[in-house]
Amino acid sequence: APIRLIPCSVYNFLEIARSWKKGAFHRNAGHVLQAISRSDITDRMPFQEYSKEYPHKKGTLGYAGRPSGPEFYVSIQNNVQAHGPGSQQKHNPYEADCIIGTVIQGMEDGTVDRIHTMPGKEFLGDKKKWVLIRRMHILIPGDGPDGYIEFSKSPMVIPDE
Repeated sequence: APIRLIPCSVYNFLEIARSWKKGAFHRNAGHVLQAISRSDITDRMPFQEYSKEYPHKKGTLGYAGRPSGPEFYVSIQNNVQAHGPGSQQKHNPYEADCIIGTVIQGMEDGTVDRIHTMPGKEFLGDKKKWVLIRRMHILIPGDGPDGYIEFSKSPMVIPDE
């Protein structure tokens, strides 16, 4: 999402990616794949931030929790009803999970679908069933392959656990 629309959330996620240490998909729900993140960013967002220009479509990346972050999820289906305005708190019809980005690679080639077939459903207590996220790359629009260029990437980290 453009930083002009949701500045606090986008900046926070860029800092999570820049200072990435380790993480994993630890929730395999019917509608999302949720990940824990370990980076220099450990606090939740100070408030929910949402832009109707970035709805909860399949392949979008959103913050989890109330208030949001630093955990995030990939929508594996349209989640406007589950995570859009008014979905999480009925007394507040405007609040919604923040969409901070879009999966650029991994939706069409089946990567996200393969992660979704990992053993277990919902929150996975057995860490051996988690799918590790070893590295984060920040891509921005440019004249590279697929219309993006690499802006930054986290160091290559192999988690000890």
